[in-house]
Amino acid sequence: VPARCTRLCLTALLALAATTTLLHFSAPVDGIDNTRSSSFLRSALHSSSAVGRSGVRLQRQQQQQQLTRSYGATTGSAVSAGSVSMMERAGRFKARAAVNKFEVQDEGVKQKTFVVGASGRLGQRIVAELANSGQEVVCAGRSVSKLQSIVSEMVSEGRLNRDSKDQIQFTTVDVETDSPQSIKNAIGDCKAVVSAIGTAESNIFDTTGPSRIDGDGAIRVVEAAKLAGVDHMVMITALGTGKKMFSLPAGLLNLFWGVLYHKKRAEDALVSSGLPYTIIRPGGMERPQDDFKYTHNLECYSADSLSGGVVSRRQVAELVSAVVSNPSLSKDSCVEVIAQTPEFAPNRTMPDALAATIQVMGIQG
Repeated sequence: VPARCTRLCLTALLALAATTTLLHFSAPVDGIDNTRSSSFLRSALHSSSAVGRSGVRLQRQQQQQQLTRSYGATTGSAVSAGSVSMMERAGRFKARAAVNKFEVQDEGVKQKTFVVGASGRLGQRIVAELANSGQEVVCAGRSVSKLQSIVSEMVSEGRLNRDSKDQIQFTTVDVETDSPQSIKNAIGDCKAVVSAIGTAESNIFDTTGPSRIDGDGAIRVVEAAKLAGVDHMVMITALGTGKKMFSLPAGLLNLFWGVLYHKKRAEDALVSSGLPYTIIRPGGMERPQDDFKYTHNLECYSADSLSGGVVSRRQVAELVSAVVSNPSLSKDSCVEVIAQTPEFAPNRTMPDALAATIQVMGIQG
């Protein structure tokens, strides 16, 4: 009986955490400050949506005035209210931070890319975006036949160009059991590695899953990439990684067997590896579908800026493709990504959105 009660209490606690997290992560931010309060707290702070939006506009105006003082009258006058968020995050490209559109030149780098976790819902979209952009891709997962089936399905659904299918190769990798040397052999001559692995949501009662996969498994991939001497490694973790346990709402994900703690272990291993890296922390990806990009624009932020927000897997995959094609834009950087309505997030190309964020790190650093 005591054991049963313990299981029931644990289940109730996890259900509460999931409900609280999803309530926030499933709601588009639409410019209202989601970095310090959850959706229900925002409702209390803003008695109506009109009042809330007015407050946001006022805040934007104040930010614009501050930018004008910081960058000078000429620069400030060139910045519209819609691009203030972009200007807040300006840095490495210096002069370009003063305009509404960066117009970053796409480097168009072509490099054979190894994608581990390619059978997942995010991983398969990353494979499609990379292949459609002309990159040669090696899909890695536990089952080659499953990977091949997924690729064929993407072609039939129109998500992957038929000609792009020829750009894709397959290999077997199990990050839980394979050694770094074995994974290194699978990487072969690839110049970039993308890690999109993570514990499946359906395995919520796998108490050691986050430790085995998000932590130890991802670290093995980092070690393998270092052994292979790749030029760039991209790791996708999650919003809230690096935040305190009860940084609402994203920090509540740690109740799922410390998943954010283990993702942070993997991030730290990558940062200390000496490899050129890019870490991407997306917001909640459960509810937004692929067409979310047509109503919400991707917005990038510097590390530890956000505690909630949503974004579609397709948008994250497009960003990963841009990172691989433009490695110098995000070298040795960690970015957090969500999507917002056009009123609060300018419609920019992926390289532009990425540059807007990396710039902030330069000025703040």
